[in-house]
Amino acid sequence: MDSIHEIQRLIALYGQLLDDLRLAEWGELFTDDALWALPTVSFQGRAEIVRGVGAMEPQQPGHVKHLAFTPIIEFETEHRAYAWTDLLALMKSEQGAWTVVAAGRYYDTLEFAAGRWRFKSRLCDVEWDGVRFAPAQLRPPPAI
Repeated sequence: MDSIHEIQRLIALYGQLLDDLRLAEWGELFTDDALWALPTVSFQGRAEIVRGVGAMEPQQPGHVKHLAFTPIIEFETEHRAYAWTDLLALMKSEQGAWTVVAAGRYYDTLEFAAGRWRFKSRLCDVEWDGVRFAPAQLRPPPAI
């Protein structure tokens, strides 16, 4: 599999493993020293990311869906890449209806580490507690 497909797979696995609460496997998608952040919340390091994000998820799988759209991927080197992926997060009500609870974009720095692509940093630019990232905090997607 080439690097573009490996990165697309990584991005798809992020939502599916998280939605299924397979947190130990989900944590392996990150480098040991990775950063995961929302505008007002951040976690540094794989163990803290798993613990922190895991605590934000419902107790039972099947109540949240993280949907990622086709990413834009740009390579800096053969071991470092960037990706921009639009996202929706849906939550199931007690009546079974799905509601959009977040819309935004992931700004990823990716590293080829231990034989596979992993998230070095994953910034999730969604409105959180009424706050968004300042544009200067985010690497803009390429224009071409």
